[in-house]
Amino acid sequence: MQEQLTLFDDPVHRNNIFQVHDKVKLQLVEESINFEIYNYRKHYFEQLIGKMGTVIEVRGNTIMVQISGEIIPCEACELEWIA
Repeated sequence: MQEQLTLFDDPVHRNNIFQVHDKVKLQLVEESINFEIYNYRKHYFEQLIGKMGTVIEVRGNTIMVQISGEIIPCEACELEWIA
């Protein structure tokens, strides 16, 4: 069975520092760092940028985060860990 990849998956780099129940804040990555993620967030989830959420699942490089009642897939570079 082949693995289904998402926009956020990079099969070469699978080092997540986030765990389920971690508190995180969604940040807008620089356009020069990741053009696709920058545009996706800016156009579809701009209202959630800067808001805090909770990690509910970690799937490879994709980190599922619940923010303001919405569950969105994120990449580690978009998240800031909140103590």
